[in-house]
Amino acid sequence: MIVLKLNFNLSIPLSTLLLLILLPTPTHTADCTEAEISQWSTTSCTCHDPNTFTICPHTCPLGPASAQCAPNPNTHLQQCHVGCTDANKDCTTCDLYFGGMCRCTRSQNCFHDASTDPWTLLHDHKLITTSHHTPGILDLHGDNRGWELGQIVFATGTVSSRADGALAMNSVHSRSEEQVHIHVCDRPVSVFRTYLNGIASPAAYTQGLTPMDFDQLGFQKHSVLCRAQKTGLSSAAPCAWYYVGAGLITDQKGYTWGCVTTTGSAEFLFCMN
Repeated sequence: MIVLKLNFNLSIPLSTLLLLILLPTPTHTADCTEAEISQWSTTSCTCHDPNTFTICPHTCPLGPASAQCAPNPNTHLQQCHVGCTDANKDCTTCDLYFGGMCRCTRSQNCFHDASTDPWTLLHDHKLITTSHHTPGILDLHGDNRGWELGQIVFATGTVSSRADGALAMNSVHSRSEEQVHIHVCDRPVSVFRTYLNGIASPAAYTQGLTPMDFDQLGFQKHSVLCRAQKTGLSSAAPCAWYYVGAGLITDQKGYTWGCVTTTGSAEFLFCMN
């Protein structure tokens, strides 16, 4: 065997040295961009390491400065009012998009349905989101496919069931992520479901959003509005829009209630109590 003598008294077999020379040099793959994630084109990039997101420096006011709305204390960004763009890819408030959603586009194995693409149930089966750049509930502009996917998730038994499950989307003021998402919950027993179960005639609530007498869990009477079908909100004061969340839940009579909250957290109401 030919042996290569190095001047610091270390002998390396020539065959080993040649192997080291011929091996490809490791290269760093660039982090996936917003454009690559939104187009499901992430085969040549790397999803953000979940351990390297950081709390970014700016707590951003809600809406235009002229509205003088209180800021969301949970949202820290590098650049305000743009959502999860590349400028905010290192922020913890965008880990859902540059982390979880990105990994779904790479693996191609997250639960979804062709009728509701590009909305996707993430790997942890707790959140539904979309690959499209959509910061939150006020940016949906009538896109109900996330809610439809949530009902498919329950119908297929992927998570919970129609009878026991609940969906919730937080308001701009209470959210902790800058990418729109729906919480998928298994809550067979909850304070709000018990309240709805006590309504003698749900059919009386099918014509439009109706202020409810619910006044538990810190919610004031009439601050939750419900309809036995789709949700909607006709008007609100400028800052009030930023406090609007939404949820979907089924009562024991088989009625599915679509509700909006005008105070507090929708996740807290539908999924945590």
